[in-house]
This record gives sequence, C-alpha cells and structure tokens, in this order.
Amino acid sequence: MEKIRRASHAGSWYTDNPTKLAEELDGWLRSSGLAKSSDIRGVIAPHAGYSYSGPAAAYAFGNIDPANISRVFLLGPSHHYYTPKCALSKATVYKTPIGDLPIDQEGTVNEPFVASVLLWISEKLP
Repeated sequence: MEKIRRASHAGSWYTDNPTKLAEELDGWLRSSGLAKSSDIRGVIAPHAGYSYSGPAAAYAFGNIDPANISRVFLLGPSHHYYTPKCALSKATVYKTPIGDLPIDQEGTVNEPFVASVLLWISEKLP
C-alpha cells in the first residue's frame, strides 16, 4: 500500500507551480556552470526558501552526474517536532510539485525528509 508524504513547504519555501519550479531549478543549475563529475560521493547543501538558497544549492548539486547513482541518502533536522534520536519515514512516495519520488524503504535513513533537497534530486535524477 502506498503511503504518500507531501512536500510540506511547496507554495511557501518554493513555488508549487510545476512549470515555474522546474524553470527556476534548471536556471540555477545552468547558472552554476559546473561540469558533471562521476566522482561526487556526497553533498552538503543549504535548505531554506529557494529565493535565499536556490543559487547556493545549485552549486552543491550542479556537478552531480546521475548516471552512476543508484541510491540517495538524506539527513536533515525536523522542523515540526523534537526528537532526540533519528527517525525513519514510513512513506513510500514523496509527492513534489514536479513529480513523485519513490522512497526505498530498505535505504530510508531519516524523517522528515528535507523537502527542498528532494526537489533538487528530482530535477537531477530521472
């Protein structure tokens, strides 16, 4: 059974308009001017409203070559509740304005997922 997690910040931290969002992400990635590299093994990226963090996040994600990526792990804080430990998601799908992302339950490492980072990933990986 599918358990959907919705992008809680769509429409506030970033637009919920799929066309505009894809254009913004593509524009920031193009503007970064970074060459693709298969050597990338990790990324530290900002997560804030895209009007603040979009261009900086593009530099974090801009040189990722998705050709050899089979799994992405996200670690992030909870903005909604306190937990002294790591938490795991039971969601199987993450619904974003630009498409749904399947969540690999075997590889899930934290909850809540950082919504803004997932959008960058969905734009980079088919």
